[in-house]
Amino acid sequence: MIVSCPSCATRYLIDPTALGGEGRTVRCAKCSHTWREQPPADMPKRVDILLPDDAPRPIPFGSNLPAVVAKRRRANRRGWLAVVAAILIIIIAGVLARGTIVDVWPPAEKLYSAVGLGEDEVDISGLKIKNVERENLVEGGVPILVIRGEIYNGAEEERAIPPIRIGLMDAANVELHYWTFASEQSALRADDWTEFETRLIDPPEGASQLRIRFTGSEEH
Repeated sequence: MIVSCPSCATRYLIDPTALGGEGRTVRCAKCSHTWREQPPADMPKRVDILLPDDAPRPIPFGSNLPAVVAKRRRANRRGWLAVVAAILIIIIAGVLARGTIVDVWPPAEKLYSAVGLGEDEVDISGLKIKNVERENLVEGGVPILVIRGEIYNGAEEERAIPPIRIGLMDAANVELHYWTFASEQSALRADDWTEFETRLIDPPEGASQLRIRFTGSEEH
């Protein structure tokens, strides 16, 4: 049986039995046009179990007219793309939140370093936190803890000032809360100093001690 593409008139020789008793949806191999091809009127009728139109059967071996590509493959492809996108989002979030994750779980720093994402070491030799004061205020009925102090550079050259970490401890030296902040001045020249101030709204009850240090350094 010879069939012709309605779009480009390309002709194909196929076995008419491949069309079944009710016809088949086919696609032109040349222009990708699809159409419904009916079996010849004089072909003997038979009972066929047909698959849904969205999943056409391949034409048997020996025919050069391909069947329409099943839509299921496109759906599977979209599913894999969604999985890859979700993994990328998780990786990006892990990189951006590196500081918070390391503060909560310090061993994570080794994992970041193993994949080349560890923090660059900052030379804080000579940097000191001095004259720390705390003040408890109430503004609009809300308690506020104010921490003030000085940063001094006793080194013989300029030093970059890393973020400062403050922990609030109870009488048993258990940390109740912590936060980090950056000073207004990012670097200090040799034998120079600067002041800092930070505020915490509604501090936890029972905080009687301060633990203050530069991030990435030992406690001061």
